[in-house]
Amino acid sequence: MTNERDKSIEVADPFARQLMARYLKRREKDLELLDQALADSNFEAIERTGHNLSGSGSAYGLDAVSRIGRSIEEAAKRADAAQTRRLLDDLAEFVRDVTLR
Repeated sequence: MTNERDKSIEVADPFARQLMARYLKRREKDLELLDQALADSNFEAIERTGHNLSGSGSAYGLDAVSRIGRSIEEAAKRADAAQTRRLLDDLAEFVRDVTLR
């Protein structure tokens, strides 16, 4: 399904494609909130959102979102701002570059 190199996902069912597109749009909103939480050093909010991403990504066939979410959660537990920033950038890149076909 997912090829992390070209970030292209084939979704044959139009309804499923629409659900995935909505899911990705919500991740864009999450990224805005996560950026603000990082600026505020609100690692509790970052940890909670990372945990939610970890659980939800695979349900949509987006294992990369789950993997990054787990890593965000762990970095937030350590209050590691630099690692959290890198992971938020990874998530933003994935969400920006993934294509549904």
